[in-house]
Amino acid sequence: MPTARLLLPLVVLSLLCGCRNLTPIRPAKRVPPVVLEPLAPSPRLILGRIIATDPGQGFVFVDLAGDAPVAALAEGTEYICRTLELRETGRVRASRYVRGRTLGTTLIAGQPALGDEVVWLAP
Repeated sequence: MPTARLLLPLVVLSLLCGCRNLTPIRPAKRVPPVVLEPLAPSPRLILGRIIATDPGQGFVFVDLAGDAPVAALAEGTEYICRTLELRETGRVRASRYVRGRTLGTTLIAGQPALGDEVVWLAP
């Protein structure tokens, strides 16, 4: 019987203390809202990909993308050729040769390879 008298206060004390949290609850810190500027569209537009080159004659043929702007296809317009890693491989100039989705260009500098992107720097 004396053991039961000692256990009862211990049980009550452990139940009351076990349900209590000793750390105070702090209100959440207010973080100022982040104002994001909308991204501006890139002035570089991908016209298409190189499908054939003739380094001896200085010709490069480009398969045009479906959304290539007509203004970019004007004779004399210069383009940048680059790899998928965005490393420049050459520069070409548009000729008047446009047949369907194929654009003929003349090589200005570099050594563009098959599959390279052809990019127009929009005004």
